[in-house]
Formats: sequence, structure tokens, C-alpha cells
Amino acid sequence: MKRVGMAVLAALILGGQPAAARAAEKLAVLVLGTVERDAELADNLTEVIIARVAQRGGNEIAGKEEFRARLGVENESKAQACLDDIACLGRAAVSLGVRHIVAGSVGTRGKQFLFNLNLDNVESGRVENRVFRLVEGGVEDLIRAVQEGTDELFRAKVEPGRIQVSSLPDGARVSIDNAYLGVTPLISGTLLAGKHNVRVEADQRFPWTSKVEVLPGQDLQIKLTQENLPRRRQWPATAAYGTLVGAAVSFAAGAFLGVLSQLQPNGDTRYAAQQDFDQKRRFALFANISFGAGALFTILSSTFFIRYRDDIFGRAERLDENP
Repeated sequence: MKRVGMAVLAALILGGQPAAARAAEKLAVLVLGTVERDAELADNLTEVIIARVAQRGGNEIAGKEEFRARLGVENESKAQACLDDIACLGRAAVSLGVRHIVAGSVGTRGKQFLFNLNLDNVESGRVENRVFRLVEGGVEDLIRAVQEGTDELFRAKVEPGRIQVSSLPDGARVSIDNAYLGVTPLISGTLLAGKHNVRVEADQRFPWTSKVEVLPGQDLQIKLTQENLPRRRQWPATAAYGTLVGAAVSFAAGAFLGVLSQLQPNGDTRYAAQQDFDQKRRFALFANISFGAGALFTILSSTFFIRYRDDIFGRAERLDENP
């Protein structure tokens, strides 16, 4: 374990001096080995954590040996059992005059190190934060991981939030951050605080989309009315495409009749030739009527496509910032 001791000493020296002291809160730190052979390693890591906490400033550290003595247990296994019991920790904390305890354990598994740390609030009986690491590498890697874990232990936790969505009509489909969650009325699972993309869609209605911000611990309520989910009419698509087909048929019929009307009259007699000529005049008349109908259908189809383009093609996504 001499290598461990030297690495710990280097970590303490490189850790720097404590920051300017604030109103100091007394804190106890103790890491135990999961088995007796890891006891020295655990003691060294306790010193690493104490140095890291001292570097943050604002804390007075209770003596490690004093803390161990106040636990009132004679070996590592019983001490570990006490660290896992917040009530047992509370008794030691009262005698030490501390409110928070950093408690954990470290062990080895082959070439791996495993350690966990808890930040216990013995006053409220709650574990305020937890850190667990499986470390590959040497002692230096373990020390670095313990230092980073200690920083994480004291980092303020951001409480998650939720989003509640209701709509008129009910049964609208809800997606948050492109993940489908269900239909309204709906309460999402816990979400990280921050901005989230919400999409609500229902059959024969335009979808509603918005980027909303969920605050820590907030239950954000989104109540959508029929104005947020306006009805998407179905008949304009039928009318637009129907008149478009009508225009195509009319122009095709006009072109066919026009070709027939341009053929040379024929007939064996003057009467037959006159009859054929009159028929071609009728073809020409019907061709003109077909072209006129095609033009009318084209105008109607264009009008439907332009005026009701949102109903036919769907409209571009509109972010609603005020649900």
C-alpha cells in the first residue's frame, strides 16, 4: 500500500489550498473497505475526500478517527453496517455536532476498483446524493475518480419536472422530443428541467407544436382548445383533385375531337360529303366546348389548390409559444 500512500500524498499536494472560508458547516467523512484488506486503501481515500472538500471551502471537517470512535464499533464490517443505517449515523452525528456526513465504501475486484459515496443529511434522515464508480486502471485513476465523484456529490441536484397535456377534443396524440407518449389527457414521466418540444395531433385537425420550458420540480400544464387544434377540412382536396381530373379529361376530349374535325371530308355523293362535313363541324364545336370546360375546370382546380392549400397539403409547423 506504499504506492497508495504516495499517490494520496501527491493528490493532497496537487489539490491546492482551501478556498476562502465561508461560514463553516461541520462535516464528517469516512470511507470503509468492503473487506478488511481494503481498510488502508479506504483510509487513504478518506483523506483524499477530506482534502477535496476542504478545497471547496465552507466546511469544517470532523476528525476521521474521532468519527470512527463515535460510531462505537470495533471492526470494518460493523462500521459499514452503521454507515448504511441513517439512524446509526445520526447518533454519531449528534455527538460530533455535524449535519452532513460523506460516507462510503471501496473495494477491489481483480484489477478494478469499486467505490460508492453518499451525502447523508442526518438531520432530515435523507440521502441527498449518491455516487457509484467502477474504475479501471491504477491508483491514480481511482484517486481522480474519487475527486470527481466528490465534486459531483456536492453539485446541486436539478429536480425533474413533468408536462400535463389536455385537449378538446380528448384523444389527441402527444409526442415530447419526438417520442410518442400517448393520448390526451396525459401526464408525462419525469423530464429534465429545460426546453422540450411538444407536438399534439388529432385526426382531421392541424397539429399543435410548441417549444416549452419546464422548470425544476414544475408540473407544466398545457390546455389546448379547438382553436389550438383547428379542424382540417376534407372536401377541398376532393374538389381540387376532382376538378383537376375533369380538366385533364376535357382537354383530352377536346384534342381528340379537334383532330377528328380537321380530317378531310369524304363521301361518294355530294349529300354524303355534306353530311361528313357537318359532322366534322359538330366535332369542332364539341372540341371547343371541351376546351372551354377544361379551362373552367383548371381555374376551379387552381382556386381550390390556392385557397385551401393548408387543408389539402397540410400547413407548415407553427410553434405556439403561448399554449
